[in-house]
Amino acid sequence: MSLATTNEFMAMATVGRGHLIASAQSAFRAAEAGDQGGVTLGARLLAMAWAEFPADGLLAAQVVRLAGVVPTMGGLMPPDGARLAARVAQEDGGGNLAEIDRLFSMGEFEDMARCLEAAASQGPVLPVVRQALHFQGILSQFEWLEGFLQTVCAPVEPELAEVFLAGVLLAGGHFDRAAAIYGRIVTRYGLPLWGMRFAASLAGAGRTERAMDVLAAVLKDFPEHTTALLTLDALAFPPEPGARLEGGCAVSIYSYNKADELRRTLDSVLASDLGPEVGEVTVRVLVNGSSDDSLAVAEAARDRYTGRMEVISLPVNVGAPAARNWLMDAALRDGERWIVYLDDDVLVRSDWLAGLAAGVRDFPGAGVWGCRVADVRSPGLTQHGDGFLLPPDEAARRGDGLVLEEPCVEVMAEPLLRYRRYAASVTGCCHLFETASLAGSGGFDLLFSPSQCDDLDLDLRRLAQGLPAAYLGDVRITHLRESTHFLKLSEGAAAQSRMHRLQLEERHGPGLEALCATQRAVIRADLEARRERLQRAGLLPVSS
Repeated sequence: MSLATTNEFMAMATVGRGHLIASAQSAFRAAEAGDQGGVTLGARLLAMAWAEFPADGLLAAQVVRLAGVVPTMGGLMPPDGARLAARVAQEDGGGNLAEIDRLFSMGEFEDMARCLEAAASQGPVLPVVRQALHFQGILSQFEWLEGFLQTVCAPVEPELAEVFLAGVLLAGGHFDRAAAIYGRIVTRYGLPLWGMRFAASLAGAGRTERAMDVLAAVLKDFPEHTTALLTLDALAFPPEPGARLEGGCAVSIYSYNKADELRRTLDSVLASDLGPEVGEVTVRVLVNGSSDDSLAVAEAARDRYTGRMEVISLPVNVGAPAARNWLMDAALRDGERWIVYLDDDVLVRSDWLAGLAAGVRDFPGAGVWGCRVADVRSPGLTQHGDGFLLPPDEAARRGDGLVLEEPCVEVMAEPLLRYRRYAASVTGCCHLFETASLAGSGGFDLLFSPSQCDDLDLDLRRLAQGLPAAYLGDVRITHLRESTHFLKLSEGAAAQSRMHRLQLEERHGPGLEALCATQRAVIRADLEARRERLQRAGLLPVSS
């Protein structure tokens, strides 16, 4: 085994604790097979994973052990950095308080917070802080975490408290304060592990030139840092204004028994910028045989909207794939070149459609354009973003025939996800197609009715045709359906999801190697093009 699989992992992303751990494990397997560079690379990736969540004592202990045997670790972690990891490893036994897990799983979040506060006053602090950072981070309770760290952790572990606080401030959007702390962290503990977050804080604070300098330094140290490369490119070459969807665009929403969510969705969409500056836009709503007042909601929105809006009412629920195809046929009928599908439970920003139009202009080779999907309960969470297929051996190692890797869902800091790039798949909550091209691919497969996986299936069929997805991280929508962190599928829905996953595997599993080869070629070409234009701009040395 060589480092080829590790390189695939790194080309997907170089952030996300779980993703970086998987990347490191791949490198160590390559080392066991005789690739001499595997240990050095694996040690770096494992150290980067620890820096993603520095309260992880078990991971810190592994990093400390590696620091004693891998010569290059000195460049990654100067003495103060190694001492910091050793301190975490010493103080955190790695155990969890079962009561915290139970309260979170039951949705008793206020009781959980009180339990964390009580536990911190009774025993070792760091294990409680670790659970607090994890669970309250999932909930985006960043203000609570700041107070908790200052009250509980800082008096006994001021050095660790500052490191944890930097991550909380970055995730919570307090970018200036985060940048000030990360500046001290980089000086004391080293650029390689902390520079990416320092740059993200600077970028979030609007200090773009300084952020670009830091990213260039990160890439000089580690040219394979894909997320640093994409972020530097996004800062250096932001989308130019004025993009337009020429030829007409159908904003298409289908709904079934979600009157309240549909009302919020339509209020959001109709208040956004849908004027002629982004194209000739028609809003089309298909109501799937609903027994609630969804039809009345859609008709009331049409009556008050000053633009073009059509409402279609069906007597039965035909399911998501058929509804999407019905809307596609309507767009074809009316000669609308573009069709963008929105779920009936999303909120959009005012410039969302202009952002998608800019994606069409800047990523003309894509077959579908999508965005970042945030959680309504926890805005720091990303439900979906850019997805990538794992190669067959890695998918099998995880016990599946088909695995979509989404490192972005592990990342709480929005500035780390504002890049734009080609990927294998984007979410179906909001995705844009060229109508005729979509029809030429056969539309959405009714096999996946009433819902689940029809969007991923289509993305993979398009990828097989050489039409990858384009992820536009500067466009964000909010999904009114909570993340599976909070919302558990019913037994029936879970069974349906498993069935559709098996159908996906049966369809795409035999061609997975070819799909991964296409994905590799697309990603490699995209990253090389970005590196070259950064070099032409003088932002990266040609040798990097």
